[in-house]
Amino acid sequence: MPLRRYIVLKADGTEGDEFEVDLPAEAPDFTHHPATQEACRRVLTTPSLTIRYGEGDMKQAVSEKRLAQAGFQKLEKNGDGGWTKVN
Repeated sequence: MPLRRYIVLKADGTEGDEFEVDLPAEAPDFTHHPATQEACRRVLTTPSLTIRYGEGDMKQAVSEKRLAQAGFQKLEKNGDGGWTKVN
């Protein structure tokens, strides 16, 4: 589902807080905040993908350098059914 960004429009014409909502592509845009019922408008932005948990990011998060900095030890299986310490 695409992530849509909205901004609240205050009674005096100024812009208020922003909020984001996951909606199906065929759903109409909000005209009012779903919780507070304040007027709002959609903020048009470029499409983006959330890759926080993507393959490249996960590889970087568990790199040998970062694991060593956090105090973890890397182990690999040996052929005898046991583990061998690598670092």
